[in-house]
Amino acid sequence: MMRRTLAWIAAVTAALLVGLPGVARAVTTWNPASCATGSFGPVTVDAQGHYLVPAHMALCEPYQARFNYAIALFHPDGTVPIVTGDKLQAYSATGPANVIADVRPAIPDPVFAFCLMRDVNTRVACVRVDTAPDGAATSTPIAVDDYLVADPVVYLRKQVVLIPNYCATCVTLTW
Repeated sequence: MMRRTLAWIAAVTAALLVGLPGVARAVTTWNPASCATGSFGPVTVDAQGHYLVPAHMALCEPYQARFNYAIALFHPDGTVPIVTGDKLQAYSATGPANVIADVRPAIPDPVFAFCLMRDVNTRVACVRVDTAPDGAATSTPIAVDDYLVADPVVYLRKQVVLIPNYCATCVTLTW
């Protein structure tokens, strides 16, 4: 029994170090364009409680397929805004790239924001979302240097995967 438990712990540790089987392990690199414009549309809330904000991002330089951008989520509580490689978006070869920023919080914050990020340090456009206790929401464009979106954005090439309770003597942390 002990041998099987140790083998299972070793397999889980290896999976954490090299990636889970069956999961694509492509390395995604953020290749910023030198010039882009962007905007957000009005927020809507669907029946499942997803806050949906249309976003539009366009190059103002010649298209290159390797260029990409991201949408970062900002909370006023000091939660670090994180962008992961699997969330990078491609520009459209012609016209704006249209995506929808989608967030479904367990408990809605009274206010949060999204920014279209040309690179980890360059906000192109930002929008503030105000929520009501009944789940209704409104959105307002804000300046890219607004205090609500002032926290530095952290970029991780891969999404962090936590596998809780992989051994009897471990402690699971929930955040």
